[in-house]
Amino acid sequence: MHANFEAINYAKNLLASISDSDPNRADFVNPIIRELESASKLVQEQESQLAIARKSDWTEYESKFEDYRRLLEKNAEEPEFQSFFENVPVFLEAKVMKAYPKFSLAGELIPDFLLVLHDLSYLFVEIEKPGFKLFTKDGNPTADLSHAQQQIRDYLKWVANNIDFLKRRECPNLTVDNFKGLLVIGKSGDLDPEELEKLHNINAEVRSKYEIKTFDQILKENEAMVDNVKKYYT
Repeated sequence: MHANFEAINYAKNLLASISDSDPNRADFVNPIIRELESASKLVQEQESQLAIARKSDWTEYESKFEDYRRLLEKNAEEPEFQSFFENVPVFLEAKVMKAYPKFSLAGELIPDFLLVLHDLSYLFVEIEKPGFKLFTKDGNPTADLSHAQQQIRDYLKWVANNIDFLKRRECPNLTVDNFKGLLVIGKSGDLDPEELEKLHNINAEVRSKYEIKTFDQILKENEAMVDNVKKYYT
């Protein structure tokens, strides 16, 4: 949200410079500047409210890290991670507003989660195992990774073909361009630099539709989020 605040102020200052250098544009530019000032105040208020909530909750939230680490260390099976994410869905996506575990697509397909985000977009999630290898010795995607990617693609294809059906259920705001997929599989710690680059390249190719994250990557992202809150408020 801080980035939004900076962007608004940048635009406001740029327009102010235009108005100062060309008074003939002032009647057009100044109302926009006033709108941006209002938006800037709103963003600041929202950021403060969010931060207060974070400050009261981050200690309890941080306590979940050790539970998650234990699951990682023993390469727990999918049902254990499913249970963890059901209790702490924000681990999967910080912007989650509501989570639907084992969301049925008319009984034909069942993603592990449907996440409804605060911007009213939708995320269909497939969870695999942290112990799955992502690449073969030859550097190609393993059968596990290829199969999991196909599952995500199948979910998204089904959703695209059944938008009206889903809008009558838990996705009233669904459109052709406000849903994506998330695949959680493997561990970045098990990948060498070349394999990490391959995973990055795969994500670059598919990012308009879905993203692949590793289990330990999710932990690092959540740790970083809490660290940022601490820096901001302590």
